[in-house]
Amino acid sequence: MVVNKGHCLVIGGGVSGLSTGIRLLENGWIVDLWSSKFSPNTTSDIAAALWYPFLSAPVEKTNLWGSNTYDVLKEFSTIPDAGISMTQTYEYFREIQSDPLWKDSVDKFERLTDNLPSDYVECFSFITPIIEMPVYLKWLTKKYSDLGGSFEEKTISDFLEFPSKFDIIVNCTGLEAGELIGDKEVYPIRGQVLRVKTDISEMHLDQQIPTLAYIVPRSNDMILGGVAQQDNWSLSPTGKDSKFILKKCSQIIPELKDVEIIEELVGLRPGRTSVRLEKEIVSGRALIHNYGHGGSGVTLSWGCADDVVELANG
Repeated sequence: MVVNKGHCLVIGGGVSGLSTGIRLLENGWIVDLWSSKFSPNTTSDIAAALWYPFLSAPVEKTNLWGSNTYDVLKEFSTIPDAGISMTQTYEYFREIQSDPLWKDSVDKFERLTDNLPSDYVECFSFITPIIEMPVYLKWLTKKYSDLGGSFEEKTISDFLEFPSKFDIIVNCTGLEAGELIGDKEVYPIRGQVLRVKTDISEMHLDQQIPTLAYIVPRSNDMILGGVAQQDNWSLSPTGKDSKFILKKCSQIIPELKDVEIIEELVGLRPGRTSVRLEKEIVSGRALIHNYGHGGSGVTLSWGCADDVVELANG
């Protein structure tokens, strides 16, 4: 029997907030989750999404958080309703690369140099999870609720005025943290993706920012991306970006040049100099921060959630 450790309030209804809420419930905390938006209206819903450390720091921590999350997502991939599939993936480079820090975290890593597309000279081949976010977030929401967690749609203006019943507050507000707590290190990284129809079953990546391209197969469609535009707050898709995405993706798979576009989507990644995961005491109460994951919110989610629990229990 799990002993009740206290009452925790998690702020933020995206993948970080839900994952953190679940881990806290599993470790004996009573949890309320407040958010201005819930799925399907969160930034997390728009994510491609795949396991891959991207636009996040510090590397020594993100590598560990990512490795732990990979193992959890792999376990969840055996659950049909979770929306996760372990997928053969190819990442392409125009220069020979050293081993990635995450090499030992993924399954079946190897290097390829023959028969590569465009002007690529090397490829990493590996297995990694693809996460269909609308499905996954629905599944996470049910898991959180089944564990006894409660929800409330609510917008907050600061972290100083909360009911005294809460022993700990956890800040998973992502990009909103910049304004809420005056963190000047937080900035948007605008992403645009295309939802298309195709029967390609493998994932293909170019993760270099100037030539960023990702081809992400899902059960009923495919996501093509992308862009990573720092300090761009625009949520409107542009034809220029769509053409740029199609050009980059078709250099990897030529038949994508004339693919049918179902939808154009834009989301703002919560960028920061480094992930902020730490505890501070505010007005005599613990406030744990868990935000600034850049383009790796899903990739780091469970590793970070475990560290939040450790800070809460400490």
